Amino acid sequence: MGTVKIVTDSAQDFEPAFMEKMGITVVPLTVHFGDESYKDGYEIRGKEFYDKLVSSEFVARTSQPSPWVFQNVFSELTEDGSSVVAIFLSSALSGTYEAAQMAKESLPDRQIEVIDSKSASGMYGMMAILAQEMADAGKTFEEIVSAVYRMVEACVTLFSVDTLDYLARNGRIGKAEHLLGSLLNVKPILSIDEEGYVVAKEKIRGKNKTIPRMVDIMIEELGQGEELYVCISHANSPSEAETLKELAQDRLNINRFFETEIGAIIGAHTGPGTLALLAIPVKAV
Repeated sequence: MGTVKIVTDSAQDFEPAFMEKMGITVVPLTVHFGDESYKDGYEIRGKEFYDKLVSSEFVARTSQPSPWVFQNVFSELTEDGSSVVAIFLSSALSGTYEAAQMAKESLPDRQIEVIDSKSASGMYGMMAILAQEMADAGKTFEEIVSAVYRMVEACVTLFSVDTLDYLARNGRIGKAEHLLGSLLNVKPILSIDEEGYVVAKEKIRGKNKTIPRMVDIMIEELGQGEELYVCISHANSPSEAETLKELAQDRLNINRFFETEIGAIIGAHTGPGTLALLAIPVKAV
């Protein structure tokens, strides 16, 4: 008898080895510097990537796996009668979801649900982890799919960037384009909307005010005292992440806390210094 197997992609930013130890299959995206290519999370991550991002003469570009890659993954995982719940990077930010959807359609006799997380980084990494724990607990395919869609609807993403240049140069600026050229001594707090696009939340004058305001906004969005799964993701900014962690733990009702470093795919589009506060209400799961 088959089981429910969870699949995600590397832009969820939890280390592949950690996810694979849990039983989650991670399909890597690729980052390119000119003619050089690296599998995200497997061949490059962390400080090595950010040093290269800043120093390379080439603009970092990213690419998703082909439908054929996903077809092979789905076929192998479902060969024993198992079903697959696959959770991917926002379709507004990447073609990963569409490629996986094409692969699903090529396997009509298999039980596969391809889910657009409408989010990025550790947010849908949390979704994959929680889905895997549900599978381990014996939840059905339908129960897990329903829970993931509830998470997609209920989650809140907040993040700040040191510059909008990376988002703009890679065409991922989304609905925050009006901020370009207006950020002298101003730090934006950005979000991802219900369609999965980057949007501007607020402009904060003074970097030291950004972290407290991110926590304020999270409380405003989800309610004081709401029990939360929380993840902090950062791009080569461990000290800022620690400050945010301390404030979040002091002011939010955190059921479980996760941390991860933003990898090459998201980092190529947001740049070093990015800091994210991500939350899923426990009641949504």
